[in-house]
Amino acid sequence: MTHIGTDLDEIPRLDAHAVAVFEYVLARGSLIRWPPDVVPLLGLSQEEVEAASRRLLRLRLLRPAPGRPEELIPVSPDAAAAEVVGPLEARLARAATRARSVRDELQSLMPQYRAARSAQDRRQGFDVLPDMASASAMLTEEAERCHEEVFSIQPGGGRAPGRLGAALDRDLAMLRRGVRMRTLYQHSARSSLSTQGYVERLTEAGAEYRTAAELPDRAVVFDRAVAFLPRRVDGGTGEGAVLVRDPDVVAYLCRVFDQAWSGAAPFHGTSEAAYKDVGPSLRRALVGLLAEGAKDEVIARRMGMSLRTIRRHIAELLEELGAESRFQGGALAERAGLTAPPADPAAGPAPGPAAAPDPA
Repeated sequence: MTHIGTDLDEIPRLDAHAVAVFEYVLARGSLIRWPPDVVPLLGLSQEEVEAASRRLLRLRLLRPAPGRPEELIPVSPDAAAAEVVGPLEARLARAATRARSVRDELQSLMPQYRAARSAQDRRQGFDVLPDMASASAMLTEEAERCHEEVFSIQPGGGRAPGRLGAALDRDLAMLRRGVRMRTLYQHSARSSLSTQGYVERLTEAGAEYRTAAELPDRAVVFDRAVAFLPRRVDGGTGEGAVLVRDPDVVAYLCRVFDQAWSGAAPFHGTSEAAYKDVGPSLRRALVGLLAEGAKDEVIARRMGMSLRTIRRHIAELLEELGAESRFQGGALAERAGLTAPPADPAAGPAPGPAAAPDPA
């Protein structure tokens, strides 16, 4: 009898030829290896019948008759499944039991870990997740525990398709549980096709999205109790994240989000007229930063655009204002009222004199 291992890849799959041969053996009661009348009856070549028979032997659906090895007889599919799949299921069950045991053993060290971290940096309510793997795992756990609300702030342009794909199932699962989901992007994310598609699909499932010209730092907050913030290393952004449970810090993040949300423009993911409602806001942010004397690199970072795109927009703006220098352009824009906030932030930005820059 052909050996079947406990690796799923070693188990062959049924195909149409194997099914036809099995049904033939069921009807005849047995199959002599190899009667010449089998080929015309099944409409298969001799090689195809032999290959199908070998597959059925490996799947335990055929076996040699006792004392007559040249004769094959059918076996109950239930018995075949028990023999073929049983060892694999047993191995998987042992692996699952072992995995639970290892998880329990590792998590039993969490009290010591938290105590050591607390004593080391005296930061109660904070936990450093040193790399992307640990941050992603903890983010998934908190998402599974979330039962009321999640909001996130995602500065920069459109998000990478790979990250959006990884978050899709997790976000849809929360929405199906009735969790309210709100996300803030920058206006520049409206030009990203992958972000448009992701937002459109999640909006249909009940999520809410808005965009603003500028945003504070990245953050994700679950149930207004647990927050994830970027990890800072030597003045820059490092891998991993900081998990925050301190109620005062989380409450502050909630206030920051609520204020930014109230003045942001709704975004449903569709590309048609994506900048129609946010053009004046983009223009006002750009001329405001010029009036402050900000450098191109700073403006690009704060508006979530590429340096090349920002320089193109600045050149177009200076030409429209008739300015001969950046300083003069900022002064002329401020004199024209282009840097003034709208009268009613909740109603959206006030119209400007020229079309908005189109972020790349």
